[in-house]
Amino acid sequence: MSTPQDLLHSLARAYVLTLERGMGNSDLVDALEDVREAHEAVGWLVVRVEPTGLRAEGDVVPDTYGDTGKFQHALMEAGIMELRLQGVMEPEVLEDFLRRLHPSYATTATLSSTRFRSLENEVGLSFERSQGVPPGMSGSIQRLFDLGHLPLSEVPPVRKAYPVAPTQAEDPPPPPTSLPPDLEEEVWALLRDLGPSRSGRLARLREVADILQQNRDIPALANLVQFLVEVAGETQEQEDVLRFARDVTTPAVASHLVARLGGQRDEGERDRLARVAARLGRETALALADALGEARDRLQRRSFMDALVAMGPLGLEMAQGMVQDPRWFVVRNGVSVLGEIGGVEVVSLITATLGHQDHRVRRESVLALGKLGGHDAVQLLLGMTDDPEADVRAAACRALGALKVERALKPLLTILESDQDDDVRVECLRALGQLGDPGAVPLIEKKAVGGLFSRTPREVRIAAYRALAGIGTPRAKALLEKAAEDADTGIRTVARALLVQD
Repeated sequence: MSTPQDLLHSLARAYVLTLERGMGNSDLVDALEDVREAHEAVGWLVVRVEPTGLRAEGDVVPDTYGDTGKFQHALMEAGIMELRLQGVMEPEVLEDFLRRLHPSYATTATLSSTRFRSLENEVGLSFERSQGVPPGMSGSIQRLFDLGHLPLSEVPPVRKAYPVAPTQAEDPPPPPTSLPPDLEEEVWALLRDLGPSRSGRLARLREVADILQQNRDIPALANLVQFLVEVAGETQEQEDVLRFARDVTTPAVASHLVARLGGQRDEGERDRLARVAARLGRETALALADALGEARDRLQRRSFMDALVAMGPLGLEMAQGMVQDPRWFVVRNGVSVLGEIGGVEVVSLITATLGHQDHRVRRESVLALGKLGGHDAVQLLLGMTDDPEADVRAAACRALGALKVERALKPLLTILESDQDDDVRVECLRALGQLGDPGAVPLIEKKAVGGLFSRTPREVRIAAYRALAGIGTPRAKALLEKAAEDADTGIRTVARALLVQD
């Protein structure tokens, strides 16, 4: 049974190997798998990064092999004071995190926290903060965000801007989205002030943002940005407030807001956060594109996609970059976004992905074309009915049926007669039912009734009867009435239900 110490030793060993070996190295692959196995056994673990070593569950982990010390030093160099090992990371995600700890990575970001943008949902990180409080106005503003020096009776109560959806027990609590009362009042005063003193109020807010950025208090800065975007609205007189919010949205802030969106389970709050992201511009668009590439959860992917689509031209620009990415899943996500955005120019962008080596990309491209429609999209879909992968052929049939492409009748009948994959035949039958052409009834009848020497699978027969119900000719209805007395209980039930609907 693995212990927290075993997990940290495995993690440290994997880190050292990322320094010494390239991607795909067999020793590194084995080390990453060791981390995965240990993490599955140990579960959630919080690790404190201290000068004396890594502390887990109250004990400092001994540096038995010298690897743990190197790992500890890398974490400290990155300004990380707490490491929360949450859900078990995929090997490629873990390797990405460990490589971002390399010393050379420190030069790629103004703030060390930006080194880990897009990994917020995979690993929890807390960064060091400056201990000094500057004098005067700056110190007063900073203390608004650091209430530890106040007696308990003077600490203002936490005020939630909106209810937070419950999370799973193993997840960390969501960050607060309220502002300290004094700062919130300062923002409202700014919105009311349309006179010459407005620039001074904006300057004071700039001080707040600068202090939070210097202290690496990204959650608090993200709270301020979100609050500003929401209260500014879309009026012209508050345009300078929105520009200010965009100006102080660093890559780390954008990633933090996107992580909030990805962690939100309440649909209304997802929409709210998506609207905030859409108004923040390029930095948030980049963070959304990064997060979409890393997302493992289907709901997260949907949330990030919707937010990118809402960005219009910026979302289109991000999607164009994604379809050029060497990773198949990033290309797939880009195609999905393009399909949602739509437009004549999008068809030409998707055309190139129809020849992608990964069938999952080709399938997504076919589904996107089915949403876009139009002459060019139909021509491409007809060509994809010959794809070597069954799931791509099935998607092409589905798209042609949804678009009700009349000239697809002959190709669909050919597929129904020759294709040996049941999923393809089911989608083909569904498409023929949507087309509603009586000329398809004889061949559909063969699939519904079956032959003397062949046994048609039940799901294909059911799809055939559904197609007949969609066509609705007298011959089709007669076949349904006969099926209502079929020996197969499932066929009888479906046929009777179809007759009632008719």
